[in-house]
Amino acid sequence: MRKTLIILLILCGLGLIGWVGYDYSTSGEEVARFELAGDAGSSGLVRLDPSMNPMRAILSVSYDIELLAGSAAAFDYSIILTGPGGTAVFEAEGQQRDKREDNTPEYTSKTSEQVIKTFSVSVPGQYLIDWQISPKDAKIKSQTIFLRRNVEPLRVPFLIAGAVSFGLGFLLLVWRRKKPTFS
Repeated sequence: MRKTLIILLILCGLGLIGWVGYDYSTSGEEVARFELAGDAGSSGLVRLDPSMNPMRAILSVSYDIELLAGSAAAFDYSIILTGPGGTAVFEAEGQQRDKREDNTPEYTSKTSEQVIKTFSVSVPGQYLIDWQISPKDAKIKSQTIFLRRNVEPLRVPFLIAGAVSFGLGFLLLVWRRKKPTFS
């Protein structure tokens, strides 16, 4: 195997995976942006209707964190979107964790952008987001929730092709290095 083919497989795999991830989080059109202050609260009301389906909620948090040992919990989040009549459209909870890359303490600034949920609006009306973001080992600088409409689904075939290409390139690289040479 030529080195260039192996490098090309790995780069194509990473490129496809990156493109699918970027497309997944940025597809559609932004309909609302809520700059969040404090550890908990409620957003302003936003008018949503079924013509906006499918919709996606994205959480973006910028923070500073010191990674002293292994993995550190940056923050926990809990987000609930409620619609007319107080019915919950979705509830999402999670935790952002960061890992130290080497053996020295590291102080770093990061931005985490997470797709919270892809959802559908069943009835037109005013919707409200209740949120709670609890810092753990991080100092949060800013936090924002975005709502995007008419989003594209995850392109699974391209994701699989990227993963296979990357995996095959990596396996060929390992095999090439371990292959015995004869004189």
